[in-house]
Amino acid sequence: MIQETNELALGIELNEKYAQITYYHPSVKEPMTLGASSDPDHVLLPMGMRQDDKGKWHLWDGKSGQGDGVTELYAKIARREKVVLGGHSYEPKELLASYFRLCLAKLKLAAQEVRLHVMVTVRRLDDVWSSVIVEALEANGLDRKQIYVQDFFSSFYYHTINQKKELWYQDVALLTYEDEAIVGYVLHIDRSTRPAIAAVNEIARQPMGEDVRAGRGEPEWKKEKDRLFFELLKKLFERRNVSASYLMGDYFNKSWAERSIQFLCYRRHAFQGRNLYSKGACYAVMERVGMIEDHGIIFGGRDMIERNLGMEMRVRGKEAYYPLVSAGINWYEAHHVCEFIPDGEREIRMVSQPMAEGETIVHLMRLPGLPQRPNRATRLRMTVYFSSAACCHIEIEDLGFGGLYRSSGLSWKRELRF
Repeated sequence: MIQETNELALGIELNEKYAQITYYHPSVKEPMTLGASSDPDHVLLPMGMRQDDKGKWHLWDGKSGQGDGVTELYAKIARREKVVLGGHSYEPKELLASYFRLCLAKLKLAAQEVRLHVMVTVRRLDDVWSSVIVEALEANGLDRKQIYVQDFFSSFYYHTINQKKELWYQDVALLTYEDEAIVGYVLHIDRSTRPAIAAVNEIARQPMGEDVRAGRGEPEWKKEKDRLFFELLKKLFERRNVSASYLMGDYFNKSWAERSIQFLCYRRHAFQGRNLYSKGACYAVMERVGMIEDHGIIFGGRDMIERNLGMEMRVRGKEAYYPLVSAGINWYEAHHVCEFIPDGEREIRMVSQPMAEGETIVHLMRLPGLPQRPNRATRLRMTVYFSSAACCHIEIEDLGFGGLYRSSGLSWKRELRF
């Protein structure tokens, strides 16, 4: 039971089959992963729920227990699918809010004024997941500023750089089994830049489905799996120095991967487990809220914004650059609101430029229909947000000018593609 602390960092992994929770607070030495039972090795929470005859929700594996239930919750949310139970239709955010409530109850918080900071990680973030996660946690009483989201690659990165440096002074490999294929990824940190930039890339993929098995019996198929995995590892490590490898899940085991695992462990560290993503999410939120130090590395994941966006404006008679969004952050964390008074302009001038050297692009946004008023007698509100790393949305609203000029109610929108 967690006691005597008011700051708690949570990393929550959601995937197609299960969820995991890793937490950190000052009374423990490092992030700890919760289980669904008293067994410390039982760290997986089923991705399903059922209602008992009183309408109360329970975590559900789809097998035991009675009452109406929902399985494949992750897939249903991803498809924005409503679920009907007991004559009631549930929106995805309602289902996820109930699911989070059951997961958070596993913490058995004893302190009355615990302040949670939560990072939720999923395989791939899109506008559906980024919004439904926030709404579901807000429904559980969290403030938006306490909620963070990221994908599995980001969690892999944060897990890695919070291990001993000897494990990541060179490239680091991640091996997973997904969509009936073994996939090999590599985390590489480019230290030639300032700051250093890290990235995860897919290097090799080997299908392992029934079409590859081609009717082989179990003994023969084990030998073939070992051979295919070995060939994938050779591609993964070819002309690359890898200091550590992580095997995710139970698919990989010595009952068939004997030669492959020997090769994997030769002169390099290798680890196998399931809580890498939830633990990485926990480390990430710890860094966000200042529980651990920033490593001074930018993670250039697929969700990172690669261009700075700002406005050219006149401040106290001098031309100045006003930043709206800084490159190097993830798109789902990029949000900016500001108000300004145009000086006779009927269009907004913005500029974008890459993180490193490159071309500066000017973006003009015209404001057709903006009421004719005396100069500097109009106030505009600008909202900037992203729906992907390459898609920026600009919204501008006419606020009028105090008691002198009422708002026209007009607003303008533009989409910038980078």
